[in-house]
Amino acid sequence: RRVAPQQHPAGQPADATAPPVSASAAAPEPGGNVEFLVQDEHGRPIPCKLTWLGRDGTPTPDLALGLPARIIDGGVAANHRIFSMHGRGSFAVPPGSYELFVSRGPEWSLHVEQITVGAKATKLAATLTHLIARAGWISADTHVHADPSWDSKVPLSARVHEFVSEGVDVLVATDHNVVTDYRPEIERAGAKELLGTVAGAEISTTDWGHFGAFPLRQQNEWWVLHRVRMKGAKPDELLRDVRRHGPTALITVNHPRLGKMGYFSIAGFDPRTALFGRSRVSFEFDAIEVMNGSKHGSFEAVDRVMTDWFGLLQNGRRVTAVGNSDTHGIALSHAGYPRNYVRMDEVGPAVDGERLAAAMREGSSFFSSGPFIEASIDDKSFGQLARAVEGKVTLAVRVRAAPWISVARLRIYANGRPVTDLPIAPSEAVERYSEKLELEMLDDAFVVVRVDGDRELPPVVGGVSGGKLFPIAVSNPIFVDGDGDGRWTARRGGAAAAPKLGR
Repeated sequence: RRVAPQQHPAGQPADATAPPVSASAAAPEPGGNVEFLVQDEHGRPIPCKLTWLGRDGTPTPDLALGLPARIIDGGVAANHRIFSMHGRGSFAVPPGSYELFVSRGPEWSLHVEQITVGAKATKLAATLTHLIARAGWISADTHVHADPSWDSKVPLSARVHEFVSEGVDVLVATDHNVVTDYRPEIERAGAKELLGTVAGAEISTTDWGHFGAFPLRQQNEWWVLHRVRMKGAKPDELLRDVRRHGPTALITVNHPRLGKMGYFSIAGFDPRTALFGRSRVSFEFDAIEVMNGSKHGSFEAVDRVMTDWFGLLQNGRRVTAVGNSDTHGIALSHAGYPRNYVRMDEVGPAVDGERLAAAMREGSSFFSSGPFIEASIDDKSFGQLARAVEGKVTLAVRVRAAPWISVARLRIYANGRPVTDLPIAPSEAVERYSEKLELEMLDDAFVVVRVDGDRELPPVVGGVSGGKLFPIAVSNPIFVDGDGDGRWTARRGGAAAAPKLGR
């Protein structure tokens, strides 16, 4: 499984590895002792995820029988979960007592049931309701790995089932230093109306961090896409090369503060000056991954990267904030947590990769691991330019969430400084907050909205015994022309005076 390292003037790969063998899944069983049917409120079978937890002494089951994923009647089993594309099927579960969670992603209701399974057939029926209407928005996870990556064993077919089950519109493939095309697998699964895809790659180095780029096409003559870890490629040359080979690609700094895999940590980025401490660095990127569900999804990690992002904006670099799962495995089921909601005209998942990249580059998006946020100043929203009138703007904010997702705190930032911090009372209503807030804004500014929950997403998402993945949503800025010159100009070091909040 080893191949000889390939040499290149700009650097050489380290730990070169042959393309991995695709993880296999056993043939489907003819049936089992559990039959399931999951429908929407109109009685139509829908894609869904079934999460099984043992209780009263019954162990949590491994439904994949030790495989990364296993085909069952009606879907794919992975660890203690079933991902079903059509909402019906059957499979075998060891007899015992279980707590069952039936879900369809953060926009849908959640069905929870205590169930006892015996040797004879158990019939499970559940109804889920789509609670978050979002016309004009496409959801996309733009950092996804499967078995073409050297550090993943998830079959492409299982990834397709998982993403459909979680209600993500677009899967952007970003395997390490290779371009993966999910289209044949999506067509084989009959999922073209349920899941779109865009081909990209994670440009991965051993000494400067990782960078996402999409859309891209596989170019065998380009040494970067030889499926090997790169060593010695300097960012100024490498990112310039990425731009040349993918001129319309959105280039993202992935997990920028993740130690030896984080570009900002390695290169000594200082958010106060928005400068790097090392030479041979590059600002040839469009976005920064503020939240990474697999590796830095805690409040502390998001706070740290938001400080970097605010530093870039305060110093005149318009960089988009994104949030992605960076999913490598399937047992934790992080697909789409968080995901990006992008304002686009497309209807359904058949999105054009270049238009998706362009919309995200403009900042017409927010990311979320649960809450759905909307904000506007007059008719201008994320990524757009609004105008202050007599030194004031009115910011309309709306926050919605499914009852199983907590929403506890709303923060509004102007030029990177918090101007309000409001508690949101616990509720099972879909609409958690809807207000118009008056901000005093005598100078140009950028306004960002953030919402946090106080209850972890597991067990529906993540590990069996909890984790550090919480509901978090962060918008891209609404830019404000405060001085009336028709444009937004960065105010280095932040606003001269923090805007005031009023009702």
